[in-house]
Amino acid sequence: MDAVTSALERAAGNGLTPSHATILLAVSGGADSTALLFAAAELAEAHGWRLVAGHVHHGWRGQEADRDAAFVAGHARRLGLPFLARRRDARGASRTLGLSPEAGARRVRYEALLEMAREAGASRIATAHQREDRVESYLLARARKGGIASLAGPRELRADGVVRPLLSVSRCEIAAFLRARGIAWRRDRTNGDLTLERNRLRRRLDSKECETLERRVEELARLRDQLDGEFERDLLPAIVVGRNVVVADATLLERSAAELVRRAILACAAPFAAEGKPPMTGREREQILRLVKSGADFRFEAGRRIRFRRRGARFDVRLAPAAAAGKKGNNRIAGSVILGDRRESIG
Repeated sequence: MDAVTSALERAAGNGLTPSHATILLAVSGGADSTALLFAAAELAEAHGWRLVAGHVHHGWRGQEADRDAAFVAGHARRLGLPFLARRRDARGASRTLGLSPEAGARRVRYEALLEMAREAGASRIATAHQREDRVESYLLARARKGGIASLAGPRELRADGVVRPLLSVSRCEIAAFLRARGIAWRRDRTNGDLTLERNRLRRRLDSKECETLERRVEELARLRDQLDGEFERDLLPAIVVGRNVVVADATLLERSAAELVRRAILACAAPFAAEGKPPMTGREREQILRLVKSGADFRFEAGRRIRFRRRGARFDVRLAPAAAAGKKGNNRIAGSVILGDRRESIG
């Protein structure tokens, strides 16, 4: 059995794509998602899957993107599958939210996929992220000084039902699957755009390095799963979300493992993040971690107008007064200030 269908068989066996489930397949028309579409269709009867092909038009690349949508619709028709599509303005969303083009496209894509899944009654949304995608995500996270959650790359299963059954499959194996069946796919010219950081990484990555990094990412993914369990068991019950504030037990945070505290800091700040953006930079998160671990009282205002404070056994997070009053500028300030002793940390 080839690598693509083997991966989907494993996904069926471990409940990632349960038997008799309705699954929305996210199909762009590229090689990876086309392989996912055809492999899932081959196995659908054996596992009782009801498959729906879903396509997101991001509102760029003009007629080329229109042809992608028509191409995916044609494949779905030939396979006898329902086809759903959504059109979004990814550039407009990026400008409105102050995101990179990649982040804006990713945001509107998942919003559209979740909308289509609700329409189709799908309990799973399967995307075609594969081995090299996982490694590229690791390298991007490493460059940005991310924690284990981001270094471990895309999750196999997200809380919203998004699944990635092909994470162990390489691009070469996907190409071999398509060639063996004579299946055509679309090529996205933006994959050659070297102004995009992921494309620059992809150009430099060789297969030997990829194999080494894949093993590292696997280790990190296992560690992330372990930490997820510990966080949900030990720290999450001690975090209370109020109307305008999130409160946690500072003494519990102080004696917990650093990676768990990072998770807690992000969880406390997440309700105050600007739309589409993380609540703080990696550097700010590390500063807050050091302050929590110091055991001393402090106040810290992140550059994104979120205030962190410890007072005795209480750690609380809320919007800074200016941001809470609705002033413009949230997520626009370049620096951060530790208010307790007036030391500035600009970066």
